[in-house]
Amino acid sequence: MSIAPQVILNGELVPAGQAKVSALSDGFLFGHGAFETVRTHQGRPLHFAAHHARLAASCAALGLDAPDSSDALAARVTRLLAAVRMPDAAVKIVRFRDLARTGELITARTLPYSAPDYLRGFRVQTFRQGERDGRLTGHKTLNYLENLLARQSARAAGFDEALFVTPSGRVLEGAVSSLFIVKDGHAHTPPLAAGILPGVARARVLRLIGPERAHETELTLDDVLGADEVFLTNALMGIMPVCLLDAHKFRPHSPETTAVRRLFAREES
Repeated sequence: MSIAPQVILNGELVPAGQAKVSALSDGFLFGHGAFETVRTHQGRPLHFAAHHARLAASCAALGLDAPDSSDALAARVTRLLAAVRMPDAAVKIVRFRDLARTGELITARTLPYSAPDYLRGFRVQTFRQGERDGRLTGHKTLNYLENLLARQSARAAGFDEALFVTPSGRVLEGAVSSLFIVKDGHAHTPPLAAGILPGVARARVLRLIGPERAHETELTLDDVLGADEVFLTNALMGIMPVCLLDAHKFRPHSPETTAVRRLFAREES
């Protein structure tokens, strides 16, 4: 994975090594900030209105200044992509408390998922986590360490992603992804009321499949293990089939997952 040599910090294009944030800012000291990760294709950010709306909601919840309009923020993204000559990228937009103001940092990197990942499918390890009812629930904040440590632990054990499960066996979401299962031709994903992130890709899957066959459902670990198919979603990976959950195997190229992948890709072409 390659990081772009330039970033946009507070509206200015600067070399990445020269971008500086105060060590005394709440963003650095306490993780007071929110972020969005956006996939770009041919120099344009995909589904940007949904990302912008989620970022604006998180900023409001965290007491940060609202981002500029969707068009203005997208223009900064495209400016960075042109400067670093990276039309297809993973762009991260961070808004954070920087002393007395709200700062903004935009970075770009190469996409982290490869063709072999989709061919093989992801191996997922369950990770126990308590119930979610805090003020930050449902927001993509800079307090992201638990997610990163869970994914690192899963990777160290030979897996690709971690899946958060409560002590009672209720399934939540992946460390960096939303979860869907397929059973008897119907897709199910945990409801937002469970405290999960309102994923942009998750919402697209629900819309593409339609309300007759896509449902928000409280899921237990037994439900997932008994599913016909399992897949993960996020804005960068799109639709990622799951081939293994702990020791339980799934067929990664099952019909419903394959059909959703095609619908998802067609909408981005």
